[in-house]
Amino acid sequence: MTTTTSKRNKYVREVKPNWWKKIEFYKLYILRESTALPTIWFCIVLLYGFLCLGNGTFESNFVSFLKNPLVIILNVITMAGVVYNTLTWYGLTPKALNLIYKNERLPQSVIRNLMWVITIAASVLTLILVYI
Repeated sequence: MTTTTSKRNKYVREVKPNWWKKIEFYKLYILRESTALPTIWFCIVLLYGFLCLGNGTFESNFVSFLKNPLVIILNVITMAGVVYNTLTWYGLTPKALNLIYKNERLPQSVIRNLMWVITIAASVLTLILVYI
């Protein structure tokens, strides 16, 4: 087997670190993907809550931890990230989901609205269960 080598240099397209800043779609994509960072914070807080619950220090340690102003600010940022991610996800899912009912494709608005109804119902049910 013989290989031939070219005397020409390979073409390597330069990719600058700010490539995503030029197009609005990419900016929103990067913003949506960066919502994973606040989700990591939420997972750490949840884990700490479980550990405090297991140790019997839930009210003394965990509740006072949640009252810290820095933690409140981080939780508000996390909530904003979750809401933004949900908005974009519910906008994208109906485009990829192909549901057929009576030989017709369901409109995207029906799927999107159904997802919101389920989300709101689950949230209300959770609030009722927590505060009863």
